[in-house]
Amino acid sequence: MYRIKLNKNINQLLPAIATIGNFDGLHLGHLELFRQLNILSKQFNYRRIAITFEPLPQEYFSKKSQQQRLARLSLLRDKFNFLHKHDLVDELVVLHFNHNIANLDPGTFINNLLKSRLGIAHIAVGHDFKFGKDRSGTINDFVNHEIKIYSMPPFYVDEKRVSSSLIRDLASANLLNEVYKFLGHNITYTSRVVYGNQLGRKFNVPTINLSLGLNRPALWGIYIAYVYIDKIRYNAVASIGKNPTVSKIDSYKLEAHLLDVNLDLYGKIATIEILQFIREELKFDDLDSLFKQIQTDLQISRNYFMA
Repeated sequence: MYRIKLNKNINQLLPAIATIGNFDGLHLGHLELFRQLNILSKQFNYRRIAITFEPLPQEYFSKKSQQQRLARLSLLRDKFNFLHKHDLVDELVVLHFNHNIANLDPGTFINNLLKSRLGIAHIAVGHDFKFGKDRSGTINDFVNHEIKIYSMPPFYVDEKRVSSSLIRDLASANLLNEVYKFLGHNITYTSRVVYGNQLGRKFNVPTINLSLGLNRPALWGIYIAYVYIDKIRYNAVASIGKNPTVSKIDSYKLEAHLLDVNLDLYGKIATIEILQFIREELKFDDLDSLFKQIQTDLQISRNYFMA
């Protein structure tokens, strides 16, 4: 477990209200939950805590069963940035989801972690929240252990229940307007700029490459994007996928070409905000065909920003 203080002025002796979840994408349903958490925080003079997991539980179990990893709407840095920007919590607690966490019974999770280590007196979660070994814990367990509970009902937009799984399905189809409707913002990925194969530089199309680790992005293809580095926004074309024309490594890649900019940005933290879908990722027969298509993608992007 590691704890990230977002509000250094908060009195750490105050009892806390917490919410627990993956918070993948931090969609409109999550925001309603945090709104209720903040109302209760002011009413009872609580510290505000968000508890999340890394890796996400689904990712941990999919690795054990050798299934495809969950498609991510956001990375951990994106969650931190969003919570901090909108002043939604005082502290972000990240639990390393492993065998020990997966096998904690509900009572031990509540007493040893929530009450003893974090001083939590009140929990705000969705009505169907499950936790602990084999998802055996329910909101009744909090009541039984003398923790107050706020249970949020399902949150709907256009008569559809807002959920990360719904948004992942829309993202996989590149229905970005629909994604925005339920997410409340564009999908962003934030990570550190690392060295790539520098092939784009040889063709006068240098790119920045973001480290994804084992995280599998929910989007897949070529996109018009903004890139934010050191509080400066750049117009860009982003590629999310596996670069099948030039790479034989089975790993996920996120890179972006900043339009009409050539800077040394290695080691910087960059945020890529996806704006519009251009095309699917394709495997080309040769590099000339690939970079001819890239020039077309760049022109589409320039036309977008000039409109």
